[in-house]
Amino acid sequence: FIGKFYVLAAAIGESLWLLVIVLATGSAIGLYLASAAVGLQNGMASTFSGMVFRTTHVTGMFTDLGIYIGQRLRGLAVDQLRIGLSLLVIGAFVLGGVVGAMLFVRMHEHMLVIPATLTGACGAGYALYSHRHLRTHDRLP
Repeated sequence: FIGKFYVLAAAIGESLWLLVIVLATGSAIGLYLASAAVGLQNGMASTFSGMVFRTTHVTGMFTDLGIYIGQRLRGLAVDQLRIGLSLLVIGAFVLGGVVGAMLFVRMHEHMLVIPATLTGACGAGYALYSHRHLRTHDRLP
């Protein structure tokens, strides 16, 4: 239950902060709330997943990839899942930056409604999925 509530509360909190940023256009409060939303996203991803994995910056992932390449060149085993996940997050980060910049040119701060809606919907969807998944397992002997 706590896991579902944590994800739902964090996702809804981040979503609401992003929506308030849209309303606070031209105010310093928007910058503070954006920083808080990014921090909340990092905390949610790393705390909930149980692994040290940051989602708002990718410099550490490039470092990890360099380490993996070095290990591979030395003939050591490399965790393929971590490499694939790092490449996926880096690609999504770059794509999100490009799409976000294009949307900002057209919509300005109002473009934050898109990630706010997606974040809130994903959090609510995960909570619903978890609730149904746990109810199914509770019925098993």
